[in-house]
Amino acid sequence: MDQPQLIGQAKQFNDKINTIRTQFFSALDDFKKYYVYYNKNPEVNEFQNYYVNSKGQLQNMSRDLFLTTNNIDKNIETLDQQMSAVSAQLDDEKKLNKEMMELIANLENTQNGSEVLIDDSKERYNQQWTRNAEMLLCIIFISVRLFGSSIFKSSASVTGK
Repeated sequence: MDQPQLIGQAKQFNDKINTIRTQFFSALDDFKKYYVYYNKNPEVNEFQNYYVNSKGQLQNMSRDLFLTTNNIDKNIETLDQQMSAVSAQLDDEKKLNKEMMELIANLENTQNGSEVLIDDSKERYNQQWTRNAEMLLCIIFISVRLFGSSIFKSSASVTGK
């Protein structure tokens, strides 16, 4: 049942109960009055008819009230079943949400881990590049010192002869 239908039924039940409530006391007063008249004068058909009518009216109200409360109970049971189904769905969605949150956390950890690995690799690359540049400069410096002095000596000896 959808919500507007439930609200409509609730209003109908409320109206029915209020109608019975407003009619009950006057019907009960009539029943009491005609019950006394009928029992004091059972031979008078008019009192017997009024008594039977007022008794029937009370029985009809009682039946209507019983049917209305029975329908209310049925609606409550239906709502309870629907709420149980919604509760089960909600539990399933909570479990799914928990699994998804764990997956997101794992993905974020993986992303953070890969960012750290990338940063570490960049740092190692820069350190290695710096070492290689230093080695090249050292090799050039040593080569110039070793071979430069011998080249200068041989060029000095060639020019000085």
